[in-house]
Amino acid sequence: MSTTHPLFPGAKIEERLRAWWKRKAESPLRQRTPDPRKQGGTVFDIQPEVSSTETVEVFLEVEPLLGFKLTSSGLIKPGGYRTCDEFVQHFLPRLHAKFSEVKPLPEKIASKPEGGTRAHAS
Repeated sequence: MSTTHPLFPGAKIEERLRAWWKRKAESPLRQRTPDPRKQGGTVFDIQPEVSSTETVEVFLEVEPLLGFKLTSSGLIKPGGYRTCDEFVQHFLPRLHAKFSEVKPLPEKIASKPEGGTRAHAS
């Protein structure tokens, strides 16, 4: 993404994303298991910290800041995320691109009329 949309609330969105992740990851309902790669386990034991299905919930956190409803198409990484940084680094640029698509910048006002200057004879 080469330009930053001046109206995109990136800092506030990042703050909400990280707060949401922290609530999810620190939930007492989450099972904590030792890393199965070190303990010996199955492939099913190696799950993302937050699944892609759970990630859809974060839309409710950021939609008020964006000013429009989100769909999951292309925003969420299939399979989920293992760390908060991975989540933010993947999700935030996609939100920015979606914001720029939905709320494009107004075009610069032309200093000259299209087709050049016109002179009128009196």
